[in-house]
Amino acid sequence: MASLIQRQFVVLSFITAFLFVITGVLSLGGNRLIIASSAVQQAATHVSSLAILGWMGQEIPVLNETVQTTSDRRTNSVTGFLFQLATSIQPGDLRSLLGRELPGMVTTEDARFVVAGKGATLADFYVEYPPHPKQVIDASDAIPLPQPTDTGQDKPIDEPTKPVANPSTGGKKIVYVYNTHNRESWYSETKPVGTSVDHPTRNISMVGKRLAEALNDRGIGSDVSKDDIYQELLNQKKDYALSYAQSLQVVKAAVESNRELHYFFDLHRDTAPRDRTTVTIKGKTYARVMFVIGKRNKSFEKNEGFATELHQLMEEMYPDLSRGVMEKGAKTDHGEYNQSISPGSLLMEIGGTENTLQESMNTADALADVFAAYYLKAEKVGKPVADEPAKR
Repeated sequence: MASLIQRQFVVLSFITAFLFVITGVLSLGGNRLIIASSAVQQAATHVSSLAILGWMGQEIPVLNETVQTTSDRRTNSVTGFLFQLATSIQPGDLRSLLGRELPGMVTTEDARFVVAGKGATLADFYVEYPPHPKQVIDASDAIPLPQPTDTGQDKPIDEPTKPVANPSTGGKKIVYVYNTHNRESWYSETKPVGTSVDHPTRNISMVGKRLAEALNDRGIGSDVSKDDIYQELLNQKKDYALSYAQSLQVVKAAVESNRELHYFFDLHRDTAPRDRTTVTIKGKTYARVMFVIGKRNKSFEKNEGFATELHQLMEEMYPDLSRGVMEKGAKTDHGEYNQSISPGSLLMEIGGTENTLQESMNTADALADVFAAYYLKAEKVGKPVADEPAKR
């Protein structure tokens, strides 16, 4: 205890001396330092209420008994706060040190929930998809793909549910479904290799195909990509980080062949734990959906508004199926997700590694119901979210 007091006394002494020197220099120079209230307010936003309560608890012990503050003393200490204020690195949180350098490690400064679904937590900001075991994909040094196992590989998939809405696109195909990370799979279908849970055939692309079929059944003309983005990167010896650039070429080719396409759905599989990615509705289990919006797209507000409408409609039709709408800023990994292609372009995280293929298929049917209802409503008011694809 004595050593702690001594350290704090030394730190406060240095701070006092520093302020004294700065004040003297400014006075000698004839400058007057005026601190506006707005500047004080901005500085105060960097201090969490829990940190203040922690500091007060050192002098008023009863506060620690009645208010539950963080148990990490490094984040509550004065020195820890000053270090974080000077470096933007939070003591005890490795993510704040590496988050701006490593893809997938997001800081909350650059990502937020626009609309939070049930059970949404800050941990969701740090799980989008796992890092790949290899940074460079090379034909001579390819990432070993897991071999098929007998854990559900031949398990039959339930037939699509019957449509609940009956809109019509007049024979036009307006929706394009694709998968940038097309080999993302589930523990129930394959064995993990390192941190990756991938499979060459039993993967998220099956869910994309199911969604397109379900949309067509509901009168929404849809097409689905058959491109194996992973294999294309492998053949071209490209970095795995270029997945979105590769899928963008696929989307552009689809638009060139069909100018009627307005909506582009990129389906992914998340890594969040099962308790946050699963919901049971009327006796059926679903993999929950999270809508992700990239702010590098200059028109991201339109995509965000579209996602929010789908989220709200999903809450009405399938309560708690949506995990919410997450917005990721320009400093966050890809941050654009090919969404500038159209205001009707979305990235959807369906379930996680602990979900099953059947649960994800159930979600594809539900998502088709929701979009069909959305489009039916849009037809009535004559204002679809995406009147035409962006110019290229």
